[in-house]
Amino acid sequence: MNKVLLRLSFSIFLVFGFIGTSYFFSFYITELRADEREAWLDKKAWDITNKLTDEELVGQTIHIAIPSKTVDAIATEEIQKTKPGGIILFGKNLGKKQEIISLTSNLQKMASGEGLQPFLISTDQEGGRVFRVQDGITEYPGAMAVGQTGKEEWGKTVGFVTSYELKELGINFLFAPILDINNNPQNPVINTRSFGSDVERVSKVAVAYEQGARLGGALPVIKHFPGHGDTNVDSHLGLPVITKTLAELETLELVPFKKAIDSGAEAVMTAHIVYPLIDEKYPATLSKKILTGILREKLKFNGIIITDAMEMYAISKNYEKDRPGVLAILAGANIVLLTSWGDTARRFKEQLSDAYSKGDFFVTDAEGKKRDLLKEAVFKQIRKKLEMGLYYTAPPTPNIYSENENIKEFLAKKEEIRNLKYKELTENGYFLKNITNDSIRAYPNVFSPPKDPKTSTLSLVKNIHLKKSLDKKGIQAVTAKQLAKAISKKEITHILMDSSSEKEISNITALSKKYPNKRFVVLHGGTPFVKLPVLPNLSYLLSFSLTSHSWEALGEKYKAGEEIPKVDLILLPKDSKTPLKGAFPEAL
Repeated sequence: MNKVLLRLSFSIFLVFGFIGTSYFFSFYITELRADEREAWLDKKAWDITNKLTDEELVGQTIHIAIPSKTVDAIATEEIQKTKPGGIILFGKNLGKKQEIISLTSNLQKMASGEGLQPFLISTDQEGGRVFRVQDGITEYPGAMAVGQTGKEEWGKTVGFVTSYELKELGINFLFAPILDINNNPQNPVINTRSFGSDVERVSKVAVAYEQGARLGGALPVIKHFPGHGDTNVDSHLGLPVITKTLAELETLELVPFKKAIDSGAEAVMTAHIVYPLIDEKYPATLSKKILTGILREKLKFNGIIITDAMEMYAISKNYEKDRPGVLAILAGANIVLLTSWGDTARRFKEQLSDAYSKGDFFVTDAEGKKRDLLKEAVFKQIRKKLEMGLYYTAPPTPNIYSENENIKEFLAKKEEIRNLKYKELTENGYFLKNITNDSIRAYPNVFSPPKDPKTSTLSLVKNIHLKKSLDKKGIQAVTAKQLAKAISKKEITHILMDSSSEKEISNITALSKKYPNKRFVVLHGGTPFVKLPVLPNLSYLLSFSLTSHSWEALGEKYKAGEEIPKVDLILLPKDSKTPLKGAFPEAL
């Protein structure tokens, strides 16, 4: 691409913000993938792949976890033995900002020193309750809160900033966003991790998140294909079954995935769910009918497919004897994700190595072409690492990128634009507060706060962030002992109380029945998929999140005096007596 065209594209970005950014990158990447440059990436990726030993090829398809915040003796041994293509990080690995940077830098240095390919370093950073990195990153309220705003620009902003900040920490593989539609309120694992209960909202806001995250620098992963929203079984604990036909999936579950793929999504995580009307034997993760037949062939997805964690009971308790790692690659996956190390990693490596040595991955396609599915899986991963610039972080000698000026120019310009956009978004810090405040919703109806909350409202709350927010707004705070006397005053019409559990809601409900002439407003943090009794004098304000900003937003929205929209979700029936079971795992 010539310099005039670069300047023109860059000007478009500056004028039109995110619209310009999206245009710039789609235009620039199209140019990058023109014949010569496309050929260079393909050739270089195949050159690297073809030089790998069988052991190295197998290792590249496996991603593992490590035990601590440093590249200690155990991590070193595991990396040397497995030779993985990537490392997944959890809360136990992630300390202060400088500790994280040191860890990721040392991991890449080790990859280079051991003659391995640079690592894809991943984590779950969905926002809300799945928030692995605690320092050096903006604390967003989570997918369901962002989804309730209904605004693409908020989805894109959250995705971009999250991705950008992770990349600055050395984390280049983002396991978000969730594209599952949480249309089953009994879902114990997706829940508030979803952007919503309806296909339009998820397709709009979640796909915008992926687009923003792709621009931010860390590779986003849309999950869990072909959909984990309509189940009441947690795949960490059991094997979910969804009895829908492909035609039914195409009207709901597949819609956001198709939209994301059509807009350029580059990585997909699979679901450990059986769809017996499509494949009666295997869950999506192990199903060629689903990963190749639907994802690759029908939806035309040509990016990276990574499995969900293979230790989850849906796989480990049901398919362990079937060589699940082998089945995943044969089905169309490129990466087998493990969230452990040691015996599990060795078992999967042996399983894959044995299959490769026996020729199990060598197939002949419908056109008579002979294919090596394991080598193809590695090629896809290495090509993406090249395109992301990861060979700068674990550089071989001589530098690979010195061979092609267009790639160097692309990576440099992309970095320049990323930095400018991040500075523009964060220098005032307004967007975090605006997004969080914009996400607050009411139940069971639209809620209109009183016009004079300082004189008409009592506050009996426990959460320190909410209490601080209400105190700032001049709302009168009382203790439980003071409530009976204070509530008797005629001018008091509203009582604010906070909750994050059904038990707390039950206690507030009992009080509202005791004082039927006063309106009780429950400021509820976290999941709304709990029993929410409906009484004439009982209202709920929902934040869908337990972050400090979400608690503060509940208080700020009440005091603002503006009408608060009704929640747009499929919630538990009003007479529901079934609590969520196995909810909120630590997992992916």
